[in-house]
This record gives sequence, structure tokens and C-alpha cells, in this order.
Amino acid sequence: METASPAELVTMLFNVCLRNMREAIKCIEAKDYAGANEKLVRAQEIVDELRAALDLSVGDLAGRLYSLYNFVYSCLIKANIRKQTGPVRDAMEVITQIRDAWQEAMKGYG
Repeated sequence: METASPAELVTMLFNVCLRNMREAIKCIEAKDYAGANEKLVRAQEIVDELRAALDLSVGDLAGRLYSLYNFVYSCLIKANIRKQTGPVRDAMEVITQIRDAWQEAMKGYG
């Protein structure tokens, strides 16, 4: 069995987070609010892990990512409280951009 590198694990976290957000949107649209809550909380937990993994002492980029993760986290909370898909879509857009930039940066290290 092959193990994933730390960079691959981060990519996997982004992808699982995005999958949970997509599923939350489907649940909200179907008025399955318990299911939406479950998916949104899972996405929040992943964002929390990504945020906690940042080393804020290494420079400005980590601080900017921290702010973006805070924005995403607040969108997920807002979506869960209001049962709205718009904030989830906003969060997905940010996480997708971060994930894509991460994957592009990792190409140089692979």
C-alpha cells in the first residue's frame, strides 16, 4: 500500500471539503436540513484542520490563508444557520481557488 505525501494529504482535504460542500448544497435544496448540517459541520472541521496546520511565523502567505479560511468557515456557519446555498457556493469558490493554486505549486516539488 502506498502512503500519501503531506502535500497529497492537503489536496485530499481540499477535495473532501469540496465534496461535503457540494453534498450540503444538494441537502439544502432538498430541504434535508439534518443532512446539510452534517455535511457543513464536516466541511467546517476540515477548514479548521487546514487553518490549524498553518505556521503563521513563516510569512505573509500563511496569514492571508488564515484570513481566507476564516472567511470560508464563516460562510459555512452562515449557510448552516440560514439554510442557504449562496454562502456554501462562496466558500466553494475560495477553497477551489486555494486547492488549484496548491496543486500548481506542488507540481514544482513532485
